[in-house]
Amino acid sequence: MRCIWIVLLGLMSLSALAQQVIRGRVIDSLKLEPVAFVNLILDDGVNGTTTGIDGYYELRLPTSYSGNILLSHVSYKRKNVTVAFLQENTAVKLVPGITVLQELVFVADENPALRIIREAVRNRKSHDPDYLNSYAYHSYNKFVIKPSEADSAYVAQLNGLRFKADTTSLSKSEKEFLKFDSLTEKMYLFMTESVTEKKVINPNRDKETLLAFRASGFKSPLFANVATDYQPFSFYKDNISLLGKDFLNPISKNSESRYNFYLTDTTFFNADTVYIIQYEPKKGKLINGLKGMISISTDGYAIKNVIAASADTLALTGILIQQHYEKIDGKWFPDQLNTDIYFYDLKLSGRFVMAQHRSFFRDVKINPDLKRSAFGDIKVDLTIPQPELNDVLLNRFRNSPVDSKEARTYSTLDSATAKLKWMDKLLNAAATQAWPLGFVEADLTKVLRFNAYEGIRLGAGIYTSPSFSKWLRLGGYAAYGFRDDAWKYGGEVRFTANTNQELYFQLTYKSDIYEIGYSHENENRNLWEAGDRLRKLLSSRYDQVESYRAEVGTKVLPRIHGSVFTLRSEINPAYNYSLVVEGESTSAFLISEAGVTLRYSGKENYAQLAGKKIFLGRQWPYISITYASTNNFFGAQNFDYQRYELTSRFQVKHRPKGVTRLAVYAGLVDGIAPYGQLFTGRGSKEVQGILVDGFFQTMDLYEFSSSQYASIFFQHNFGNFLLDTRYSKPELIIYQNAGVGVLKNKGVHNSTEFELQDFSKGYYESGIGLNNLLRWKYSNVAYYGLGGSLFYRYGPYQFDKTGNNLVFRLTLNIVF
Repeated sequence: MRCIWIVLLGLMSLSALAQQVIRGRVIDSLKLEPVAFVNLILDDGVNGTTTGIDGYYELRLPTSYSGNILLSHVSYKRKNVTVAFLQENTAVKLVPGITVLQELVFVADENPALRIIREAVRNRKSHDPDYLNSYAYHSYNKFVIKPSEADSAYVAQLNGLRFKADTTSLSKSEKEFLKFDSLTEKMYLFMTESVTEKKVINPNRDKETLLAFRASGFKSPLFANVATDYQPFSFYKDNISLLGKDFLNPISKNSESRYNFYLTDTTFFNADTVYIIQYEPKKGKLINGLKGMISISTDGYAIKNVIAASADTLALTGILIQQHYEKIDGKWFPDQLNTDIYFYDLKLSGRFVMAQHRSFFRDVKINPDLKRSAFGDIKVDLTIPQPELNDVLLNRFRNSPVDSKEARTYSTLDSATAKLKWMDKLLNAAATQAWPLGFVEADLTKVLRFNAYEGIRLGAGIYTSPSFSKWLRLGGYAAYGFRDDAWKYGGEVRFTANTNQELYFQLTYKSDIYEIGYSHENENRNLWEAGDRLRKLLSSRYDQVESYRAEVGTKVLPRIHGSVFTLRSEINPAYNYSLVVEGESTSAFLISEAGVTLRYSGKENYAQLAGKKIFLGRQWPYISITYASTNNFFGAQNFDYQRYELTSRFQVKHRPKGVTRLAVYAGLVDGIAPYGQLFTGRGSKEVQGILVDGFFQTMDLYEFSSSQYASIFFQHNFGNFLLDTRYSKPELIIYQNAGVGVLKNKGVHNSTEFELQDFSKGYYESGIGLNNLLRWKYSNVAYYGLGGSLFYRYGPYQFDKTGNNLVFRLTLNIVF
């Protein structure tokens, strides 16, 4: 048996020796750019190869082969060449063809492309990397900004100036035109490279670590790119998110009702057939659609290659993505990703600006044994790599050595920004909200704030930096409000035992102000919605509070964070108010509480930069539950109440378009508590003209108070309808908000400034709106979208005059 294997190995070796290998590249004959996914097929129609995303190919041929090789691509004219031609020409040029997709009519049989698309949809989960147990890879990423290729008019103008007899008569603009062309022939406008390592345990653990990077003119790792900065990792989700916009995936259920598919070519590789299918949105379908080409292999009906571009002909910024998949350890997996972004109206010397991002994956491991304890909520670690390893790793992972154009880009821009090193520091400070000062840092969030009570609030906060300790943080702040003419200050000690588990212990002291109804809310500003920030600007009713707090927190489960706290607060209302406690009226309160908070989030994402965590965002749903109970510790007054709070937010994206959002807030104070510890009605009417999500638009800020309440806020965006033009692309939105709140023990609360009233009969408002009703250019790369919504207050608390129940809100969006 052993001899048989030796003979077989020998025959395989002879077979390999009997082959010749031809390597080359296929490029566009006009743009001279690489052409991805070109099929090179031998005369037998079965054997051959395909170019990668970068246009390179490796063709293996028997030494005796004397036939032709057919180069085919749906967007180019076919080309037949000989073996000798390929050997002599390492770069093969293809001439673009006129691709006109026409509606096909199938009388007897169904469009053959639809069966293939349905099979690909049915097998999506089998090939989606998100359904693997785990995976890991190294990624080399290159990003460049450059002008677009010159068109014929540009070339004619250029040649006219170059060969002008009297060059001294050139105008200033003509000289700058020639200078710019010469410069861009020698270098890019900007360039960056990075090497990262990514590890994933599905469904909820992933981390990408920066191993090496270089950016022209800058040293900040904020310029490092990762593979998924501009496109999703795979092409299998219902919606493909590009430039912040969701596009309906042609490889999704019932996509044939909104897309046209055309089977344009069939190739054969070994035992598998690969179908080449073009797609585009059907006319009249107001969807965010894609157009392009997809190659589907009969090996599991998996995507082998895909090209996708926005089908929006009115977009100021175009985007085209390319993905290439290879079978690794029996699983289809991406091995190359390309993104091209075109800023059509952002022009330099007659050529528009474009950006190119390339990612190549190596050392791919399918279902490796990874430790769950190694993952936390930091998804991207941007710690600056070790200098001695940086160049070594870049050289190791580059597809090709740095060429003269890339080298000049680095040297020129590095030299130009040599005296601007402070820019890196400024960029990092903007991201981390801290200015480094050696072993300490200035907290930039403490510098400037606004609200109606304090007016302008100026302050400063000094805390130890990660350079002092990664686990221990000490510091304090002071601030002064000009309208209330008062100082506020505080300090904290925080010990973080395990960053991945978010295990920490914190002691905090504050002498500060807290808005009524918000004194017990989470002070982590990352958890605030945009509406909270807008409403805070007009907040005016505050308590002066001196508090001591001890807190321990950790991750209970991957998506659940828990904390236990004890709190002593001395509260002095900054308004006329008193509370009857045990038969006596008092306007100062000493309260001691202990409680627990559980927070669930679909996925909270953070990056790590300069030893600090940067909040990137979260996925829905988000649910927070808090329970607290008073006690007699620390000399507190004899308050006896329990407090329960619920905050929850949900979002559902619909196919083919539309988004539903739902927010539910509820609270209960069981017992007698000061006014500031109760709940407001979540009003935002004073925020004139601006829509505040998660609040009643027709309710005043402090119109209602309650000791127990529940409110629901519903909105549904139907997506684009009726029009899709350069100046108008309206989206229809409906709103329905409702709430009920009861104030128990109302008689114990006294104030000469205001009357406490609840909304126990139910509060209702409805609204309808149009987003992007009008739109105009923003910096020639995107659109400002201006819209509006009208809300109506009705039910037991509506006003007699109809006009008083109506509130108009503006909406403003920026859309690529």
